[in-house]
Amino acid sequence: MIKKDLALSIVLHLFLAYLWILFVSHNIGLQNETGNMMYIAIVVVGTLLFGELVQRLKPLSEYKFTHPVRLAGLATFVSVVVVDLFLISLV
Repeated sequence: MIKKDLALSIVLHLFLAYLWILFVSHNIGLQNETGNMMYIAIVVVGTLLFGELVQRLKPLSEYKFTHPVRLAGLATFVSVVVVDLFLISLV
């Protein structure tokens, strides 16, 4: 059961990290085009809401934060964002 949960956590967090990257890059592109700082506020609020969504994923919400399944998902999310920021652009 833990292998299935681990695989599910990794796949979900990969997908959610990519969605977050798309959201942020789209809003920053809009901010660069219009010069309106409102898009930065949308990114901040959207990131906070997105964090709540990621934290409450139904199959994984029953585990504590220090459970290996949740830590693997968090590591996956962070690694996708770091790869996008520093190595290759995924968008």
